[in-house]
Amino acid sequence: MRVRKVAVLGASGLVAQRFQQRLANHPWFELVAVYGSPRTAGANLEELEWYLPEPRPNIPSMKIRSMDSLMDDVEDFEVVFSALPSDVAINVEKPLAEAGLFVFSNASTHRMDDDVPLIVADLNPHHLLTLQNGNSTKGFVACSTNCTIVPAALPLKPLWDFIGLDGVSIATEQSLSGGGIDLLTSFRETNEHSSDIPGEAEKMREECLSLLGRAQVDGVRLANLPVQVTVRRVNREYGHIVNVIADLHTEKTEQEVREWMENYRSRPQALDLPSAPETPFIFVDDLIPETMPDPATDLKAGMAVRIGEFDVEGDMVTFRAWSENTIRGAAGGTVLLAELAVAEGMLGE
Repeated sequence: MRVRKVAVLGASGLVAQRFQQRLANHPWFELVAVYGSPRTAGANLEELEWYLPEPRPNIPSMKIRSMDSLMDDVEDFEVVFSALPSDVAINVEKPLAEAGLFVFSNASTHRMDDDVPLIVADLNPHHLLTLQNGNSTKGFVACSTNCTIVPAALPLKPLWDFIGLDGVSIATEQSLSGGGIDLLTSFRETNEHSSDIPGEAEKMREECLSLLGRAQVDGVRLANLPVQVTVRRVNREYGHIVNVIADLHTEKTEQEVREWMENYRSRPQALDLPSAPETPFIFVDDLIPETMPDPATDLKAGMAVRIGEFDVEGDMVTFRAWSENTIRGAAGGTVLLAELAVAEGMLGE
């Protein structure tokens, strides 16, 4: 498989640096360009402060490009990973696709557009395959999800498919890094933060119904499922936790439900994609891992959702789940989505 040249839109944010980290040694993608804001454009990439907890990876030396030159540079790469703020992404992502580039975005701007699939690669990969009816001569935009819906919706997928759900309740405990480097830095200085996340519950509900929905020619028909979401920010730097209560359509034993969940695999696992974990989620005794391999050298690091406190009583399933929000919920999940598109022939030969 040939290596594709890629650009990252974003230089110094947490998600942008996760993209750089995961592309430093990627077997399918070669990072050739990084674009930054007026504050960072023109600087050497290695001169920027590195915010992630792991050491800075060995990224080739390059000067950060200005967003103003982006549309003039489209011959330099064919794949773009976007970590842009929404107000910037709205003016950039679709014009890049119209210029023939394949844009994989972590921005929220186009997530609910009818012509842009919203995908967790091992939850609803079939939504990607509706793009362009297989026409790989044109570019497109494909979006990854809100970082917090992943640990809730991904374990729910086999329950939705094999048993049926009559309702879901999700309560989040979201880490500070989900609010970006400014919130994380501010907390480190003041030891204070707000627990409120305006608009988050509504986004999570809508995205959950889209992920579990049915792909159609003119978009996605949302799942017919009552979903209640409450959110709060907590005093933890990385990793989101969700508390899930799922009302099953019929009563099942804990052994039956757990067996369905443990045996669940999807296209990324079948295709053995570089970033795909062996299983999308794992059952654990300790919800939050003590250590994690370096994501720059182990592309599977941080990609499995961890499930604990699992219980089934009659038609009710409850569990807590943890996901590394900047990896599985952001850059890692978006890179996995791009890998899926490559493996499915969506980007041509």
